[in-house]
Amino acid sequence: MNKTVLAAAVASLMTHIPTSFAQEAADSTPKSQTQETMVVTANRFEQPVGKVTATVEYVTKDQLENLQIKSLSEALALLPGVQVAQNGGRGQSSSVYIRGSASNHVVVLYNGVRIGSATTGSANFTAIPLAGVERIELVKGARAAVYGADAIGGVINIITSSGASENTAIIKAGLGSDKYRQAGAGYSGKLGDKSWLNLSVNTEAAEGFDVGGTGPSQPDNDGYSRKDVNFEVGTLISDSWSANFMGFYHHSNSDYESYDGKAPDEQESELYNYAGSITYDIGRFSSVLSLSTNKDSSDNFGGTTNGSHLVTKRHAASIVNIYRINAQWVMNAGLDFTQDSVADSNIYSSGKYQKYGKTGRSNQAIFVSSLWGFDSTQLEASIRQDGNSVYGQNTTWQLGAGYQLNQNIRFVASGGTAFQAPTYNNLYWPGYGNEDLQPEESLNFEAGAEVYTELADFRVIGYSNTITNLINYQSKGEDLKNSDAHIKGIELSSTFDTGNLSHSVSMDFLDHKNKVNVAGWGKPEDIQTKKLNRRANFVAKWFVSYEYNAIRTDLSYQYQGKRFDDTKNTTELAPYSLVNWSLSYQVDPNWVVRAKIDNLLNEQYETAYKYNTQDRAYYLNTAYQF
Repeated sequence: MNKTVLAAAVASLMTHIPTSFAQEAADSTPKSQTQETMVVTANRFEQPVGKVTATVEYVTKDQLENLQIKSLSEALALLPGVQVAQNGGRGQSSSVYIRGSASNHVVVLYNGVRIGSATTGSANFTAIPLAGVERIELVKGARAAVYGADAIGGVINIITSSGASENTAIIKAGLGSDKYRQAGAGYSGKLGDKSWLNLSVNTEAAEGFDVGGTGPSQPDNDGYSRKDVNFEVGTLISDSWSANFMGFYHHSNSDYESYDGKAPDEQESELYNYAGSITYDIGRFSSVLSLSTNKDSSDNFGGTTNGSHLVTKRHAASIVNIYRINAQWVMNAGLDFTQDSVADSNIYSSGKYQKYGKTGRSNQAIFVSSLWGFDSTQLEASIRQDGNSVYGQNTTWQLGAGYQLNQNIRFVASGGTAFQAPTYNNLYWPGYGNEDLQPEESLNFEAGAEVYTELADFRVIGYSNTITNLINYQSKGEDLKNSDAHIKGIELSSTFDTGNLSHSVSMDFLDHKNKVNVAGWGKPEDIQTKKLNRRANFVAKWFVSYEYNAIRTDLSYQYQGKRFDDTKNTTELAPYSLVNWSLSYQVDPNWVVRAKIDNLLNEQYETAYKYNTQDRAYYLNTAYQF
C-alpha cells in the first residue's frame, strides 16, 4: 500500500482509520449507496458502504459543484430522510431534522472532530464552511455506541480534501440576486517528497431580503457577510508514522428580525476548529492519537436592548485503535475525552448580564466495536460507556447485520440506544432552565432491503425511534419538561437512467407523536399527543441531470407536506414544491462557467411561521484551475 496515500487519508479523517482504499466514481445526482464507495463515518474507520449495516448517505464534491450548493443545510436537504427549516434565507439560522429527530439529535463532525455549541446543543449549520470540502457523509440512526451523546438521529461528517498528488490552484467568483457576491481561491501542493499543504479561502456576502418574522414588521433587508478559511498540512514521518495539522476558521455577520422590535436584530458569529493527529500503522494494527480545540460563539446586538454573548470552547483528545484479527474479523477500540466551557458567555436576562449556573463539564468515554464478515453475512456490535461530570454514567450499544442474498439483493437490520445531554440553555438559562432535566434516551431499530439491477438501484428502509425524557420547549415562564416521543417511518429511494438522463428519486413517509403540556398547568388532562413541530409526514425529492460534451444541466424538485410550526400544533404550515435549475459549461479543461436559478417557479412558502423565503433568484459563477 502506498504510505503517502495512507497518510493523506488518515489526515483527512482524523479519528477514523482506513482499512482499504477505492476510487470514488464521480456522480452528479445525490444518491444513497453504491457498493464500491468507501465511507468512514459509520464505525470510525474506512469500509465499503455496501458492507455497512446502517443507512449511509453522502454528497460528493462533484455534486456540490454541479448543483451549486452554498451551505451545509442546503447540501443535507438533498438527501432522503432529511428535512430543513430556516428562519428566512441564506445566512439565517436553520434546523436539520433527520428521520424526524430534532436538530440537536445529530453529532456533527468536521474531519472526524466534533463541533457545535454546548449552549444550544446543536451545530451552526449556516456557518459551517464548505470551502475545500471533498465529501459530506450522513449515517442515520443511533450511533451513540460509537460517538457518544447526541447521536440519536445520526452523524454528519464534513470531510475536506487531503493529501496532494500534484500542485494545483483554483480561483472562483460569483454574482447573484439580492446583490450576492462571492470570491474564493484554493491551493493544493506537495512540500517536498513526503509532505503536503491544502488551503482554501472564501468570502461571500448579500444584501438579502426582508425575512419577516413573528415580531412587529421591520421592512428592511436582512443580509449577511462571511469569511472562511480551511487548511491542512501533513507529513509522512516514516513507513509507519505520519502526522498532520488541520482546521478551519469562520467569521460572519447577519441581520435578522427582532421578536419585539426592540431586542437585538444583528448577530456576529465566530467558529474555529484546529486539530492535530499522529498515526501509527503497521498493517494489521493501526492507531491514531488526535488533539483538538474549537470555539462556537455568537454575539447578538443592534436593538435598543442588550443582547447575549454565547461562547462554547471545547478541548478534546481521542485515541482509536484497530486490529485486523484476520480477513473476516476486525476489532476497534478507543478512548475519548472532552472538556466544554461556557465561562466566557454573558446572558442578558431580566435587565442585567448573568452567567450560567455552571460553566464547565467534562466527559470521558471508552468504546469497543467488532465487525465480522463470513461469506454473505456481515455482523457488527458496539458498546460504549460515557461518564459525564454533570449527568453521570450512560451505557449505549448497537447491533447490526447484513445478508447478501445474491449479487443483486441485500438485506440489512440494525438497532441501538442513544442519548442526548441537556444543554446549558436547558439547564441553567436564567428564569427558563430546569436543573432537574434528565438526558433524553432513545431506542432505535431499522430494517430494509437494497436491490441493484442493470436498470435501476432501489432501497427501502423502515425504522422506529422511541425517545424517552424528550425535552419539550414550553411557553415563556414555564419550566422545560421531559416527555416521550415515538417516530416511525419508511424511506424509499432509487437511482436509474432513461436515455441520457440520470435520475435520483426518494419518498419519505413519517409518523411521529409527542406528548405535550398544552395548557401549562400540569394536570393529566393537559397532556395531549401532538405532532413534532416542523416535520412533515410526507416528503418527495427528484433530481435529474443531463450531460452532453461540455454542457451539463441539473434539475431538482422537492416537495414538503404540511406540518405544524409549534409543539402544541396550533399553527399549520402549508405544503410546498421547490424547483431549482443549474447549468454548467466547461469552456476548456481548466475553466468552467456555471449558472443557477433557485426557486424557478417563484413558489411562495414558509419553513418557519411568518418567515419569508427566497423568491426566484439568479446566480452566475466561474472557476479556473491551473
